[in-house]
Amino acid sequence: MAELDKEPFQPFRLHMVSGKVFDVLAPNVAPPLKRSLLVLRNPVLGTRRADGYDVISHANTERIEELDLGRPAPKKRKRA
Repeated sequence: MAELDKEPFQPFRLHMVSGKVFDVLAPNVAPPLKRSLLVLRNPVLGTRRADGYDVISHANTERIEELDLGRPAPKKRKRA
């Protein structure tokens, strides 16, 4: 999966055909397997701790969305 190799890494969300979504916030929380991806559930970044994992088949991935974490939200304009 090319998203895991981007420099600098850009967090992303996997949208599955079932409707489930999985967030990948760091490259080490989703090690690639042969035809799937092992995604850690609620990982503690910088440690080896997680609440479990899900194995996701590439064939069941509907789309990938880049996440804009840490970027300030655009300011809302006031109406006159």
